[in-house]
This record gives sequence, C-alpha cells and structure tokens, in this order.
Amino acid sequence: MTSQSTHPTLGTWNARNLLTVLEVAEWARVHPKTVYRWIKEGKLEAIQFGPRTFRIPEDAISKFLLKAGYDKITALPNPNGRE
Repeated sequence: MTSQSTHPTLGTWNARNLLTVLEVAEWARVHPKTVYRWIKEGKLEAIQFGPRTFRIPEDAISKFLLKAGYDKITALPNPNGRE
C-alpha cells in the first residue's frame, strides 16, 4: 500500500526560522487557541509535524500581517528569545 506524503518538500522550509504556536501567540499577544484557529482557517501558514505539533515559518507571519492590513512590520518574533 502506498500513501501520499502530505508533508512539504525539504527545500520549502528547511532554511526558514520556524516558530512554535506559543511563540507566535506570545508575540501577537493572543491566546494560543487563536493561533490554532488562524492555522485551521488558512489565514496563517503552518507546517504540521504531528497530530498536535505545528511550526510557523517566520516569513508566514509577515505575510499574515500584510494581509491583515499592517503596512510596516518592524520586529518579528525572535525564536531564540534574544534581541
């Protein structure tokens, strides 16, 4: 039996910084459930690694904010927690 891979190809995300749902929620000052809802609704791009494990590419946050009407994005979340 063969199954189709639903995972992105390696080249599409390996070079990008990946953030957790909690990191995005803390940065956006929303509840993590809100971030999960954005992912489910297709508003925020995410990579699913398991049944409940998502990572959000840093550049997907920029795209999300631009679609939401923000013109200038000055500080994206830092996945390492450093400035």
